[in-house]
Amino acid sequence: MRKMAAPCETRYISTACNRTPGCLSWGENNLICFGACNSVAIYDPEKSKITDTYSHHSGRVNGVKWVQQGNSTKKYIKDAEFISVSSDKSGVVWSKDEDGVYAPSAVLTGHSDVVTIVDSVYLEGDSLKYPSLLVVTASADSTIKIWFRKSNSKELSCIETLSSGSGLYLSVKLCILPNKNIPLLAVAADDAKIHLYAIETEPAKLHHVHTLMGHEDWVRSLDFAVHDNGDILLVSAGQDMLIRIWRLSPRDAKASAPKNISFDPSKEIKLEEEIFSIDFGGSTFYWAATVDSVLAGHEGWVYSVCWHPRVSNELGKETQPLCLLSASLDKTMLVWSPGSEDVEDDGDCVWLERARVGEVGGNTLGFYGCQFAPDGKSILAHGYHGSFHLWHHNKDGEIWLPGLTVGGHFDEVTDLSWEPSGKFVISVSVDQTSRLHAPWVQDGGKVSWHELARPQVHGYDIQCLAIISRYQYASGAEEKVVRLFKAPGNFIENFQRICGVNEKNVDELLAAAPAGASVPSLGLSNKAVFNGETMVPCGDSSNSNENAEGYFTPVSLSEPPKEEDLLQNTLWPEVQKLYGHGYEIYSLAASHDGKLLASASKATSSQHAAIILWDVQNWQQLQKLHSHELTVTRLAFSPNDQYLLSVSRDRCWSIFERQSEGSVPSFKLLVATNKSTGIHTRIIWSCAWTPDSKFFATGSREGKVVVWGGHTTPKEGAALGYWSSASAPLVLKDSVTSLAFAPCKNSDDAYILAAGLEGGQIVVHNWKSSQEEPWKLKLSLNKNLAHHLTVKQLAFCPHVGESEDNKKLKSHLLASAGADHAVKIHAIPFEDL
Repeated sequence: MRKMAAPCETRYISTACNRTPGCLSWGENNLICFGACNSVAIYDPEKSKITDTYSHHSGRVNGVKWVQQGNSTKKYIKDAEFISVSSDKSGVVWSKDEDGVYAPSAVLTGHSDVVTIVDSVYLEGDSLKYPSLLVVTASADSTIKIWFRKSNSKELSCIETLSSGSGLYLSVKLCILPNKNIPLLAVAADDAKIHLYAIETEPAKLHHVHTLMGHEDWVRSLDFAVHDNGDILLVSAGQDMLIRIWRLSPRDAKASAPKNISFDPSKEIKLEEEIFSIDFGGSTFYWAATVDSVLAGHEGWVYSVCWHPRVSNELGKETQPLCLLSASLDKTMLVWSPGSEDVEDDGDCVWLERARVGEVGGNTLGFYGCQFAPDGKSILAHGYHGSFHLWHHNKDGEIWLPGLTVGGHFDEVTDLSWEPSGKFVISVSVDQTSRLHAPWVQDGGKVSWHELARPQVHGYDIQCLAIISRYQYASGAEEKVVRLFKAPGNFIENFQRICGVNEKNVDELLAAAPAGASVPSLGLSNKAVFNGETMVPCGDSSNSNENAEGYFTPVSLSEPPKEEDLLQNTLWPEVQKLYGHGYEIYSLAASHDGKLLASASKATSSQHAAIILWDVQNWQQLQKLHSHELTVTRLAFSPNDQYLLSVSRDRCWSIFERQSEGSVPSFKLLVATNKSTGIHTRIIWSCAWTPDSKFFATGSREGKVVVWGGHTTPKEGAALGYWSSASAPLVLKDSVTSLAFAPCKNSDDAYILAAGLEGGQIVVHNWKSSQEEPWKLKLSLNKNLAHHLTVKQLAFCPHVGESEDNKKLKSHLLASAGADHAVKIHAIPFEDL
């Protein structure tokens, strides 16, 4: 294979954050790492883009953390490493190489159950590439393990294990005590207490130094802040809906004796401080612990708290006051700060709520985690459905304004398709949503992909879709009904403005379309909302906004919508339901002229395996096509719409030919394989037509890709005639789950075929029947570039696109959907194929 002139680039990655509290970390290099299914994704908030996904774990990633700098005087590379922990019972240390790519440098194995939480910090060391590193992991096996890496070494060893017997550890946090270089570990267990430990690395020893009590329910989050006067501030948040701020202050030996405080009504009441000692390196250090404040402002469990990074200027003086951020299941984030800027006196200042941001209405369950940006001017939360919520501080008005962020499906993506002219992609998922992904064309010609709409939020897992025209599509879910959706006027206006599209008949489209859609109470259908209507959910007799769920408000956008708008203002109204199948809908296909829709359902008999053809003009059922015995897994119309191809779990394929006679379209079975004529011995998962409709390919569970057709004269004794196999099959090492042909041939007059595999890889081959070796591998995308779980669908853009860097270089845009919750768009240089 000749060397590629330019590498395949990933234009777009869409995925959601895992629904675990510690699954997001915002580093000092202004990059965000978060868990996305079994991988770790890197999100650049400045570009509003997910740039990379890194895969190593075989289970869900439960926690990620950039390594803290600690108190080291060495200038380590900012965020050169991060740690991830997973349900596969392991942790991974990811280190950045010379090319800026993160790769596993060490794997932490030893836990016997799911690893849930992680924290880490650098210690003093001589090596700049691999400094001394301390990592703490907590697991569902009721243990905490402390791992240590010596300077200039890659490997980490477990130096201590802490066990609670049968209890749970809910949060851990590391801090380096100032001027002492003593690692201090705070642990929140299921006893509603916070336990403090001092860690010695050489020789390895763990000292329990104190226990903080006050919360009445589980403590979910901890964070340390080092104050200028040498005090340590520890904030804790719990399911008792309260936030507690603890102050740890150094004391000399003379002041270490407990104080007897008597009650005097004439004097101010102060909380008694608790003195504890830390034995470290042969010395004893005394500290005092007091409750600094108790904050009550949330109406739900508080799942996350973090301190403001407190940025310093050139003179070393802090430019930001002490500040605190909290996130709760009540769908809000609160920014807290002291009522007085002087918090160094006695620690008895009053903390005030400075800002409250969050969601209104919707069907989400609140926030799992929150983070400050490195400069403290932005805040980010991730929610139960994996969505990100970003706000930027407006200094002029002292308010927080929502910002553009990324997002995606939070469960397996089952299908996707390009709009007929290639302007956008729609994907559907087991997370019961459909999402529309489109390019944002900005001033200056810059193009970036974003989620532009969420047309359907359903009550069932969505299995398949077919885009009929630019503003109309059908979806099938785990129900017996095919649902049809049409774009509302508000979407059409915003789509043209954001994507730089100019429709000739836009006035006609807007006149015929409703303004938007809302979700009726306890309903599954998106109800159309017209201009001038009272836009209140069905069943709500009042005109108040108290129940904002399903409430539609027209929005005029010049940039992609924020998560709050996606949740409730981008639905498409449902225009039709199609009944006829006896079981759940499994596959759909639309003809290229937009006049026919084919549907198939799950089946265990020939009766229910029938394919139904629908007339798009009036949604009448045209005919039922019988051929298969089991579920039809994929349907595809040929590009010239003369043939309908179906593949099935019964290991056979069928071709139905369009009949020319009669004004009403009809199809008739032309040819089909059986046990004697079929090449596949396992389930056929996918099929695809060549752009000229002369050939089609099928891919199956045993890893075979077979191209059929093209025989101008039937092979002697061939039962399939023109549609006999055209060459030897391509045999891959993994099950073939998706196929797609590029919209045109390459310069050598060969067809370009992409195959998605069960293991997540995507391979691109050239195929030419006239050559002695018809198959030539041109490109292979590994799990980091493609998917780390099954590729569910592939689709080439109907036209050849342009390179982002060089407009003269043409690229094929290949969209892929995976069971790893991700939708990706890859740009493959045309000259390399």
